[in-house]
Amino acid sequence: MTQVVQLEDASKLASREQLMGMLQEAAEVEHNLMLTYLYAAFSIKTEESEGLTAEQGKTLKTWRRSVIRIAVEEMGHLALVCNLLCAIGGTPHFGRLNFPIAPGPLPAKMSVRLRRFDQDTLQHFIYLERPECAQDIEDSPPFRDLYDYHRAPIEQSRLMPVAMDYPTVGALYDQIVETFEVLCEKYGEDHLFVGDASRQIGPDITPLPGLCVINNLRDAKVAVDVIKEQGEGANAHSETSHFKRFCRIQAQYDAYLDEDPTFDPARPVAENPVMRSPPTPEGKVWVTEPTAATLMDWTNALYIKMLRLLSQAFGRRGDAHEKRILVNAATDLMYAMTPAAEAMTHIQANGDTDRTAGMSFATIRNSVAPLPIGTEWRVFACRFNEITEAGEDIRGISDAVDASIDMVARIAETFIREAEAIIEAKGEDTES
Repeated sequence: MTQVVQLEDASKLASREQLMGMLQEAAEVEHNLMLTYLYAAFSIKTEESEGLTAEQGKTLKTWRRSVIRIAVEEMGHLALVCNLLCAIGGTPHFGRLNFPIAPGPLPAKMSVRLRRFDQDTLQHFIYLERPECAQDIEDSPPFRDLYDYHRAPIEQSRLMPVAMDYPTVGALYDQIVETFEVLCEKYGEDHLFVGDASRQIGPDITPLPGLCVINNLRDAKVAVDVIKEQGEGANAHSETSHFKRFCRIQAQYDAYLDEDPTFDPARPVAENPVMRSPPTPEGKVWVTEPTAATLMDWTNALYIKMLRLLSQAFGRRGDAHEKRILVNAATDLMYAMTPAAEAMTHIQANGDTDRTAGMSFATIRNSVAPLPIGTEWRVFACRFNEITEAGEDIRGISDAVDASIDMVARIAETFIREAEAIIEAKGEDTES
């Protein structure tokens, strides 16, 4: 009789290949959460001209800052997972599917979509970040209605890496830690942690909260503890955890609704906007209004540029100075795209809807594969020039868009200057 592996004894399937697969899935979860949080934050109203009282405007600006800060911490979690992958001889994982993500690639009861900030979206964020001691918390109906798929139980005899269902993100990380422990006991730490530590990104490169370099089992456990504590707050419900911060926003939200049932903190932003006619249009909004479409194209180009820079920095041996240039440019781009992404939420998506546009965070084939060492500086500089030139073509849409254009131009100028210095120092021709 075939024995079925449940989550609690899935470590019987432990192998380096299985561990890499679990970490790659964790990377996609962190990446997707980061983007859904940003999308919701970009939709939040902040001005009295949008129908807010002075007090509401002040509070909503605080909400926006808090959600964006949480998204930045998710970027730190993604970096930690990439370090864990590098530590065991793997490569960083920045790939992900485009939104909305159909059932299957992620576990049952985890729906990932781009959605404006409202009660249902906030409840969904609380559900995603809930700790193990709060399993009675339910997802909101718009997300819960998509739970039609469940990953089948796994047979013990599988040699290929297998994906399992798990009740919470924290449970996935518990299983990752258990698999680390099993493999260390089975083979020894020296056998498991074979990756070159210089390929990781540490706090000397970027000040992302909790970022650390992983060399052994203890370091791996510390990294996972950081992710769990910042996110769900573990069982102690840390007051600074994502879970608790979202809960505090919910309490303030409920208080405003008690005072005014018509209170709406967000613009009417489209759910799951897309850049081109979708082959499966259900649940998506095709952005065709020329100004919105052009702005979406430009901001998505910034996002892909950010991913390429991060991919080039992780898993790379070499000068910490070069890594720092790449990571700094990527981090700066995330902040630079924010004003333009928010400006998009004021522009109608198309002529068939009253919804406004938003970033789709669209990915493309091979968008995150690292470039060959030695050519990357020219390629990145060339793309920066293209992006800044395109930015000048859309100048004048709004002050916020102009602010993004100016920020990107400064980032590009700094990067190109540093890239040319690196090329010159290596004795290469700087003209290309």
